[in-house]
Amino acid sequence: MAEPSIKAQQWLIGIFSVLLIVVLIIVAGVEMKQTRQAEPHIEIDETTAQCITCHEKENIAVKQVDAWKESEHAVMGIGCIECHDAQENEFDAQKCPESDFIIARHPTPKDCGECHERQVAEFANSKHAHQFWLFKNADRAIFENPISTRHGCEQCHNISNLWPDGSVGECDACHAKHSFSKEVARQPETCGECHIGPDHPHIEIYNESKHGNIFKAKGKNWDLSYTTINNNNPIPLEVPVCTTCHMDGNETQPMTHNVSARLTWESQMTWSFRTVWRDDILGGWQDRRQRMEAICKSCHSPDFYETYLLTADLVNLQYNEIRREFVRWSKKLTNNGTIDRLEADGKFYSDPVLNGWDEEPEHIMYHAWHHEGRRFRHGAEMMGADYTQWHGIWEVQADMAKMITWAAEHGDREAQRWVDSNHPSKFANYALYDIPGNAWGINVKENTTPFVYNYPDYWDRVYSNVKTAYENKLLSEEQWEYWLDRYENKDHHLGLKYEADSTWNHYKKHHEYDLEQMRKQVIEYELPGKAYYKK
Repeated sequence: MAEPSIKAQQWLIGIFSVLLIVVLIIVAGVEMKQTRQAEPHIEIDETTAQCITCHEKENIAVKQVDAWKESEHAVMGIGCIECHDAQENEFDAQKCPESDFIIARHPTPKDCGECHERQVAEFANSKHAHQFWLFKNADRAIFENPISTRHGCEQCHNISNLWPDGSVGECDACHAKHSFSKEVARQPETCGECHIGPDHPHIEIYNESKHGNIFKAKGKNWDLSYTTINNNNPIPLEVPVCTTCHMDGNETQPMTHNVSARLTWESQMTWSFRTVWRDDILGGWQDRRQRMEAICKSCHSPDFYETYLLTADLVNLQYNEIRREFVRWSKKLTNNGTIDRLEADGKFYSDPVLNGWDEEPEHIMYHAWHHEGRRFRHGAEMMGADYTQWHGIWEVQADMAKMITWAAEHGDREAQRWVDSNHPSKFANYALYDIPGNAWGINVKENTTPFVYNYPDYWDRVYSNVKTAYENKLLSEEQWEYWLDRYENKDHHLGLKYEADSTWNHYKKHHEYDLEQMRKQVIEYELPGKAYYKK
């Protein structure tokens, strides 16, 4: 009886072994299918084949051919001539050296618009297409030399290139030649090619934000080639990339190539003002804010994003009051002749409000707007705390001190009184905005340090300023009601009605011990060896 039992066990083991092998093969096949990049099936027409053959034979831009082969254009049968077709009299027409083809050297948005009409039209109505840099370029015209701008300003601002055929833009600034990949266009680093540096460090701000932090940790596993055109689907990412907030659609918002459609401030300008850019098609700033909030709502609760965005709005208004003080000093120093705006030939070369480079106050004022002032505002808008603070308001305040100090050194008595004062209110020489508390929660000891809170009428002053902003339609009625509710319950939002003394005293004791050790280890510490240099 034992013999059949052993054979039966062997059969069972054999069967299970075969099944296990089959399962492993199936699993391996599924894994390979999921991870293997399938080669797209493309059919190359006769004209495109001739182009490819010539390019490969002459070894000209072969990698661009490879990029095209991986594109959706190739899969859809859109070859070379569909984008590069040209008539003999067109501005960029050229004959290929080894064929009788006349091709377009520079396909323009007009060419892209043959198929992508809506996207091109949306882009043309956005600030990306705005030619402000051709008209307001005094900083370049005065301070730089022309060749320096070719691969400087123009390399980025070419996104708003004005073509001889009347179209505007540069589609491949975001959609790389010749793949025109949506995945590449959605990479934050693509936006960061231009939105970077001391005057608009948006990629740096994004990278330091929680959004950028999570993307850095997990984004390599995400498929960014998705579409949000007319699908009314949730955003398929855990956190936003740049396009998520500014372009992509969700359950309620359509996808758009108009990056101005959800922006409410012209916060890159010398002054922050509520945008009126193409309000004939985009509506007022409140319509745009609703669009942005609809995107925020995909991930955040209303209480958070309403508080955060309202605080950023007040930062923009606060910047204006600081800017107003810069302008006042600039005009005063100009009117009394301390700053000379005229050259020997009597021509006017520098604007006291916008630019000017011949004297120190003009340098300071320019940077307080174009660099530090932008960082202050943009950091507040994009969750970049360091750019709001140390790269922003701290340096704006330092600019203000430099400008007034310069005025004092050049004989201005008001400026000298400011320099001589040791009262901290000298650094609040403009009207203030504020909001009780912040978007992150309740901090019981939040308001123990800033000297301005010691003024009994502090919140009365702030109230009148915020109310004035609302009455001048710089804040919406909903924002005013929201701010008013926080104001009327400020003891809660500021943590003033709560006590956490035992916790406070616990950490205070450890802090005092730290200071005691610092005194012993550093301040009271002396080496026996003497310095070699005798003063």
